[in-house]
Amino acid sequence: MKKMKKRIALTLAILMMAVLVIGCSSANMPSAPDKSEGIPGWEHGQDLDSPSVPEAPQEELLSPIERKFIQNGELALRSSDVDKTYDSLVALTERLSGRVVSYERQVDDAYGWIHMQVAVPFGSLSEFMDVTAEHVTRVETKTVTSEEVTENYYDTKTRLQSTEDLIEHYRGMLKKAETIEDTLLVQSRIDELTLELESLKGHLKLLDSWTSESRIDITIRLESDPTITKPEVTWKTLKWSDVGYLMKNAIQKVGIGIVLGFQYFLVVLVYLLPFIVLLALILFIVWVCRRRKRKRKARQAAPPENVSPEGYRHPEDPVQRE
Repeated sequence: MKKMKKRIALTLAILMMAVLVIGCSSANMPSAPDKSEGIPGWEHGQDLDSPSVPEAPQEELLSPIERKFIQNGELALRSSDVDKTYDSLVALTERLSGRVVSYERQVDDAYGWIHMQVAVPFGSLSEFMDVTAEHVTRVETKTVTSEEVTENYYDTKTRLQSTEDLIEHYRGMLKKAETIEDTLLVQSRIDELTLELESLKGHLKLLDSWTSESRIDITIRLESDPTITKPEVTWKTLKWSDVGYLMKNAIQKVGIGIVLGFQYFLVVLVYLLPFIVLLALILFIVWVCRRRKRKRKARQAAPPENVSPEGYRHPEDPVQRE
């Protein structure tokens, strides 16, 4: 009986090992493609039969990469003649093969300014910033900013090329599609990639524009300089509008001064209040003491009521003992 049980257990163990071996071998076998999943390789954007992308030559990988920078500037100028300064800056821009991007002007007899933006080729920014324009009396601000976009530029360029290749790949798959479902799936993917391609082209074009030109924001303000604008010193009266403005400003300052003085007086009064109360209490005590002292002296100086003015004793007064 015991031998029979051992044989049964050994047989069961052999069967279990055989099942495990068969299951592992079936799991390692390549599965057949499922037609319900659409065209093979569509989900990953690559066909199984498509040739692999050739590697770049070693010389191309070792070639130096042109670094890309965005450089811009800002200028704030004071000028005795804003129009002539503007003309001078425009001439400088044209000499550097640049262009005027925008222009805004507001100038009268007493006040004036011009805001302009110019663009010069990349590499000419330093020369533009170092040249002093005509009739400039003061340079208030001179700023240059630089940002490197090399990685962003070449990453966008690579993604654009990859997207174009992927679209061509899907167009080839579209010709091989056999069912309407496969055709719609591939066409939908082509539309998505086309939108992404247009976005990458726009971003690359913007980076090309930023890195090929440097833009300078320039503000020119009028500054009256008698040594430059006028050969002789002349006297002239103020405008009534200026007089009214100065009077109004003076009244406001006087009113502010009065209010400010009263406010500080209240603050000082609060600080001195304990001392004022103590001083008032001391003065009150001194006044009471002096009043009592005066009353006492007055009583001592007054004559007795039972003695006549002539000094005789009243008959009804008792006899005083000597």
